[in-house]
Amino acid sequence: MVWIRSLENNYINADNIISITFDEICNSFVAVVGYREIRLQHPIYQHKILDNILQGVMPKSESDIIESIIDLIEAAKNTGSPHILDFQQLLND
Repeated sequence: MVWIRSLENNYINADNIISITFDEICNSFVAVVGYREIRLQHPIYQHKILDNILQGVMPKSESDIIESIIDLIEAAKNTGSPHILDFQQLLND
């Protein structure tokens, strides 16, 4: 079982995620979790574009980041390690 650490220090079961998208209101990538008619958004990664520009690095596009998040989740499910994913730490390295 793979858990994802949100920016709010909550943990989300990766099996419960319906979609991953970018939310402009909170300026973060969110995992959408569904419970019947209710949909909850949990911010899981905040992309700091300005930091990349100031470092002289080309920032990743939204689709590249979402693809990286999905790849990390699938790899963790297939290998069983790590059990807790913190995208703020994994994608900033």
